[in-house]
Amino acid sequence: MNVKNAYLIVAILGTVLPYYELFQFIGEEGWSVVGFGEALFVNHASSMGAIDLLISSLVFLIFVEYEGRKLGMRHRWVYIVVNLLIGLSAGLPLFLYVRERQLAEKSVAEAVAN
Repeated sequence: MNVKNAYLIVAILGTVLPYYELFQFIGEEGWSVVGFGEALFVNHASSMGAIDLLISSLVFLIFVEYEGRKLGMRHRWVYIVVNLLIGLSAGLPLFLYVRERQLAEKSVAEAVAN
């Protein structure tokens, strides 16, 4: 398996697994943004995880803009939306999957040009 396909598999898992947990939470607690936020910060361990993900997501947004612009990737906003609606576990591997495709296409184009 190549790294590109591994990124795609992780992006799928990064969508399915967090949403499974979200649906479990909604089934037990009902849907409440306030309740969800309180659950994220219920103790120091969960607060550490939530803060870590928030900071990592911020770094990801910067990376998407910088790397995507450098490689001429279109529709960079999609990865930001995926990150916000699903999470870093889906947004990052999806971006890396498309980035690998872009790099491969660029490599082929350069080989043909030479």
